[in-house]
Amino acid sequence: MALRLRLRDLCREIGFKEVTLSSNGEEAKVVLAMDEIHLILADWYTEPVSGLELLKVIRQNPKFQNTVFVMITAENTREKVIEALKAGVDDYLVKPITAAQLQSKVMAALMKRKVIG
Repeated sequence: MALRLRLRDLCREIGFKEVTLSSNGEEAKVVLAMDEIHLILADWYTEPVSGLELLKVIRQNPKFQNTVFVMITAENTREKVIEALKAGVDDYLVKPITAAQLQSKVMAALMKRKVIG
């Protein structure tokens, strides 16, 4: 819960007005079915659906082809980063993160996917 609230606050700090929170990938799938989401920040380890599993679901659905997905985790091994990249992650942040790091990664990914100009 603390990470979600911190991420919400960081997102607001860098200019996002609407932020929806989910406690895991299963809840996120419900939100994604109901709302248009442009950016997903997900922790690798959530149950019952992990951030990596959510990423794989997102990347298989054409509806989310322009949705930016940033993995935020304590996992920093080369193997984990490669696994996330192969699954289609836009970027990868290792905890703890700062507002400046989040802003840099998110803005670059949004521009790359042409969500913002």
